[in-house]
Amino acid sequence: MFSFRLRIDYPLFFAICALIAFGSLSVWSASGYSLPTLERHLARAALALLALIGLSAIPARSYKDFAPKLFIIAVVLLVGVIVAGDTVNGAKRWLALGPIRFQPSELIKVAMPMMVAWLIVKDPGRPGFHKIAMCGLVTALPAGLIVIQPDLDGAIFTVMYALFVLYLAGMSWKIIGSVLATVAATVPVMWFFFMKDYQKMRVTQFFNPESDPLGSGYQIIQSLIAIGSGGFKGKGFMSATQGQLGFIPESHTDFIFSTFAEEWGYLGSATVILLYLFISGRTLWLASQSPSAFSRLVSGALAMSFFLYAFINLGMVSGLLPVMGSPLPFISYGGTAMITQGACFGIIMALCCGVQQAEATWSQRSFAR
Repeated sequence: MFSFRLRIDYPLFFAICALIAFGSLSVWSASGYSLPTLERHLARAALALLALIGLSAIPARSYKDFAPKLFIIAVVLLVGVIVAGDTVNGAKRWLALGPIRFQPSELIKVAMPMMVAWLIVKDPGRPGFHKIAMCGLVTALPAGLIVIQPDLDGAIFTVMYALFVLYLAGMSWKIIGSVLATVAATVPVMWFFFMKDYQKMRVTQFFNPESDPLGSGYQIIQSLIAIGSGGFKGKGFMSATQGQLGFIPESHTDFIFSTFAEEWGYLGSATVILLYLFISGRTLWLASQSPSAFSRLVSGALAMSFFLYAFINLGMVSGLLPVMGSPLPFISYGGTAMITQGACFGIIMALCCGVQQAEATWSQRSFAR
């Protein structure tokens, strides 16, 4: 029998619940007090927490054994998207299995770090050229399938998941520098041959949003107005005029932080940022305490990915980064992304808390003997 209590890190769990609570209030307000929207958001939040609790009960050893199978499933689903996926706004990213409609690229958030970590721990030692090349080939397959959708942002994140694991495994800084130089060299190629017009527009509007205040720069300008108008204490709950009156497109999804900052001001914004820092730091600490190399690599990579998503969304809505399709974890309205994040933290707790529990039990039995 598995003990749910012993496999859950309660400081981490309650911090996640706090983010979900903030997100639910903001979704309710930003959606114009739409009860169906709030109900769907709460249902998905409940599924995320159930996924967290359920996956935390699985023994840590099972994740290592299942990593290659999960990766194969994820790749097959990505191929399924290309063959029979739903097309929305010119992009084929969704797969419908009966009444369930989900985004298979979200599964890569879990499968990619686990697969790369499995390859590394299979042959212990600091990653050399051969091992890095093998991980690169494994990463290129799902990344290429995601580019075809097209989802350039998702493909970049897929590469980042692998790089996080390799970095934590001790990849040489010379190799890291070479990778970054290669990425920089491919930017012109991506601009002229792969990036769509709307993706190029996101980059140009980032450098000068005022050049088209009623077009491509409209969203970020309105977002900055909303954040600035919140001041120190905010306008108060349900008083976000920018978000509620429709000035901010996607005000309850990718740009939900703009509405939140308008209502809760600097104090509320700082609280949310501190929660993200606490969750990321706590997860990295738990990973560092694990005696298992696989657990350390996967948990650390998932923590860095979580922080990356939060950093990109906050930078995006505040004009510090180009606009990307990156929701704010546990706060933005959404289905697959929130459930996936819950699953990620369930895996983290199973890998870290579960391994620590097993080690403690083994030590106690050895002492008793």
